Amino acid sequence: MHWEARLRRLAAVQSGVIGIHQMGHVGGDHRWWNNARRNGRWEPLSDHVLRADGTPATVEQRAFAGVLDAGPTAFLADESALAWFGTRNASLEPVQVARRRGTTNRSGALARAHRLRDLRACDVVVVRGLPVLSPIRAAWGEAARLSALPEEWAVPRLERVVDDLHRAHLLTWEQLHESIRRLGRQGRSGTSLMRAIAEERTPGASATESRLEDRFVEVLEEAGVDPLDPQVVVGGDRPIGRTDFRDPDLAMVAEINSLTFHSTPSDRDADRRRYTQLVAASFSVAVVWEDDLWSNRSDVLRVVADARTAARAGRPAVFHTASCPWPLDCRDPMW
Repeated sequence: MHWEARLRRLAAVQSGVIGIHQMGHVGGDHRWWNNARRNGRWEPLSDHVLRADGTPATVEQRAFAGVLDAGPTAFLADESALAWFGTRNASLEPVQVARRRGTTNRSGALARAHRLRDLRACDVVVVRGLPVLSPIRAAWGEAARLSALPEEWAVPRLERVVDDLHRAHLLTWEQLHESIRRLGRQGRSGTSLMRAIAEERTPGASATESRLEDRFVEVLEEAGVDPLDPQVVVGGDRPIGRTDFRDPDLAMVAEINSLTFHSTPSDRDADRRRYTQLVAASFSVAVVWEDDLWSNRSDVLRVVADARTAARAGRPAVFHTASCPWPLDCRDPMW
């Protein structure tokens, strides 16, 4: 493959931009970089980032460019990371990035950069191709920013951030409290705010998080079926998110869907993307629809059994109960 075709293929998955440190990733070197700068088909955004001609300038592109410009160890951070996760009222711009302390001192021109300490491997995740500070660490960054405000203003704002992440299955109350044990110490910005919001968000206070999930637990118990663990984040260092239930021994999860939040075309598309990620990560998925929890318990038990069977066989798939409002998805065991 021609050298420029390799660069364009890389740019295509990064909103149209490439970084100088990525030349080795595609089998090239600085000669490729210099050729691209001179041939008129790449626009320099900085000394370290080029944009392919014909690609639109978008906020997502500026996020990629900011991270690439800050160096190979950089990642999207703080409010920009929260925006990348879809948190309400968070803005990607100005782009904020961070690096682990002790790495490159290079100052980027396309983003606000700072260094973070106490980083573990799981504190940086890859989301839509971009390295991003994990949801819980991004929440700590927001807590540090809000700590300059009076507490009566800061706490409600931080609560909205944390609750949005929790609602999106990106953060659990267990993670919140574990982070305080690990990161909370006297003098650290944001610690008092994180402790304040954790008081009403205790692990185990509500094992399940909806009436439908409580009903699902009852159905399994009444049938003598092995229970599933509630509210489990799956995906390891690259989390997919928090699932409603997970089998403690198998790569199998269960999602409990209400018609209120899962019946529109946009809901369907979002759910299908999520199920695709789970299957790609080798998880079988039992999708239980609310009507079946009350009127068709046998079908609830069927999809749980089918998903467990598929997981044991190493053939991940998605199984819906009968009241699924998407007929084509219900007929296809992959969806």
